[in-house]
Amino acid sequence: MRNGRGLFPAMLGLFLLAADASGADIATHVIARPIAGFSVSYPSQVRFGGLDYVGGFEVRADRREVGGLSGLVIGDGGRRFLALSDDGLMVRATIERDPHGRPIGLSSASIRRLRTTKGTLSRAKSASDTESLDVYPGDGGRPFGVVSFEGRPTVMTGPMDADGFVGPMTAVALPKDTRLLQANRGFESVAALPASSGLGGRFVVLAEAAERGAKTADPPGWVIGGKAPYAFRIRRVDGYDLTDAKVGPDGRLYVLERSFSFLSGIRCRIRVFSLSDIRPGVVIDGETLLEASMSEQIDNMEGLAIWKTGGETRISLISDDNRAFLQRTLYLEFRLRSP
Repeated sequence: MRNGRGLFPAMLGLFLLAADASGADIATHVIARPIAGFSVSYPSQVRFGGLDYVGGFEVRADRREVGGLSGLVIGDGGRRFLALSDDGLMVRATIERDPHGRPIGLSSASIRRLRTTKGTLSRAKSASDTESLDVYPGDGGRPFGVVSFEGRPTVMTGPMDADGFVGPMTAVALPKDTRLLQANRGFESVAALPASSGLGGRFVVLAEAAERGAKTADPPGWVIGGKAPYAFRIRRVDGYDLTDAKVGPDGRLYVLERSFSFLSGIRCRIRVFSLSDIRPGVVIDGETLLEASMSEQIDNMEGLAIWKTGGETRISLISDDNRAFLQRTLYLEFRLRSP
């Protein structure tokens, strides 16, 4: 949405390998530019709402495959990066950090197309409109990945391969009322529920906006993955749409939201909800943790990850550049401040 003001001149270059339709690898050159400060006018400012800015970077590439990122998982104490594009591609990389632990770029990266148990995911948009990604512990200790699809409401899970990618996936049964979701405003978020919630092995899925024919603007969500799925809603506030969600180490549901208008430009917000409030038929509301506008270094923020390192809870965001010339792919990292 805007140029890269406030960026360090230093750049970190790497090569990504992307699997094309035939399964062959494609080499592409990527440059990462560290972002000095989150505030455009006051780059030394650290505190923003309930978060402290740690660092971030802008990613540029010479191939369109590196873009459209809308799902994010960070692991291994902040080193392992796994992102999901909006057309069925996974980007796996290592986050490089400076001596102070601030993220400055990516290395050892590769790209792979998602697979189902029937083969590689089709390149047709109707079949590969992927939006959100999470990883959760499976039976026997082997982690699984879960992916949501927007255009045709779908949720799929697959075991994590040894190389860090999601393996062959199978579909999760969905309630019939999910068919009423708008084609381009459907499942934007999926979050695995922890065993401590009593709902281990189940998922929260959230729509970007209210479904067709709804008598409310509040977007719907569902708890799925068990024998008795149920629906609830999240109160829509100030015209924001939902773009991603994760359950944090504290057992709360963190939801990333976005709004856009020609007057105020693009905005992003993170709200936090109590899992205990999620019950059949309720409308839940939460507290605002962060709200940012074009006064900060944001773009079309769509991916959210929550993880721990050294006893701290970190929150990472990534933007979907829509593979558009005027937009940016940004990785931003924050520290959750103690109450």
